Amino acid sequence: MKQRIITGIIFGLIVLGLLMFHDISRLILLGLIPLLSLFEYLKITKAKLVDYIFCLLIIGFAFGLCYFLEFNPLYLILICCTINLSLVANLFLTPPFIKHTTLKSVFGAFYIVIPFMLAQILELHSTKGYALISIMILIWVSDSCAYFVGSRIGKRKLFPSISPKKTWEGFYGAGMCVFIAAYITGSIFSVNELNFWMFFALIIWILGSLGDLIASHVKRIHSVKDSGTILPGHGGFFDRFDAFIFVLPFILLLLEYVG
Repeated sequence: MKQRIITGIIFGLIVLGLLMFHDISRLILLGLIPLLSLFEYLKITKAKLVDYIFCLLIIGFAFGLCYFLEFNPLYLILICCTINLSLVANLFLTPPFIKHTTLKSVFGAFYIVIPFMLAQILELHSTKGYALISIMILIWVSDSCAYFVGSRIGKRKLFPSISPKKTWEGFYGAGMCVFIAAYITGSIFSVNELNFWMFFALIIWILGSLGDLIASHVKRIHSVKDSGTILPGHGGFFDRFDAFIFVLPFILLLLEYVG
């Protein structure tokens, strides 16, 4: 617990500092998160060299479509959201129809990397910088509240076959804290109306929790506890940013319509 809290505070300050300091620091952060998470995902799924190469080709092709051929990024956002929803459906099937043994290059590209690339192309880091900072803050609030509430009063298991430590009490506690934090965050940024921030919080709470379960599902399928050891008490980048990775395309979709 002590190690987890210390690592979380130090790492959180570094991440928020990079997001807020400069465009270059944000660019570096938004490059490191998906690339390190992708490497850990492909390592978990026992990818071969051809999988790495094919994944990079998919990412490069998507970047070329949007940046050089002016392909509408909305279509790629919809593809990312569709793939993520298929991973949600996969949680409830026994045996799962997606075992991350085939097509791992496609999932690695659209599930992990391409949403971050689209965030750069759409200049989310500059014109809508509040969104990235808010996602980070609300996800950390959700994770922390779910952990502390669940560990104190949690009794009913949320999804024992995938993550036996998560509870419904922790899930509801996280939701309450996220809505409060969203109200405060919206007041600080003074951007958009209250109903936007409540919907924003709902996405973070529900889909962020699902993103955490999906990452746990991938690790459980391949009998892996943590994706890495770079963050003591938390695991790897894929462990730490699993909710952010899953939520990002849905937030991009929301911002494309709300503005």
